[in-house]
Amino acid sequence: MSEEKQLIQPLQVERDEYGFWTHPAWPDDGDECALPKTWFAEHGLELCLVEMESDGPEEMIEAWMDDGDYDCNQWQPSKPSGDGWFIFSIHDTEDGPLCVWVRQKVAA
Repeated sequence: MSEEKQLIQPLQVERDEYGFWTHPAWPDDGDECALPKTWFAEHGLELCLVEMESDGPEEMIEAWMDDGDYDCNQWQPSKPSGDGWFIFSIHDTEDGPLCVWVRQKVAA
């Protein structure tokens, strides 16, 4: 494995004032909105996306969508089933906040 493709490790999630956080290994390709799915595959990571719209508390979702209260700190994204998942990013998208969970791919 080349040094560029080191094993991605979980880190302590320290969310900002809006509830967002992104792992420093997230690739900066200049397109903030793009989800670099090939990058995850190249780094041996399995990906699971959890949207606040379908996972967060109803009152918070309404405040976000209707009132412009852009704070998702109260949202604790549901962890996917199985072992080894860790948060890689909680960030805003055109469709609202999204949590990107990853884990090392298990060899078949």
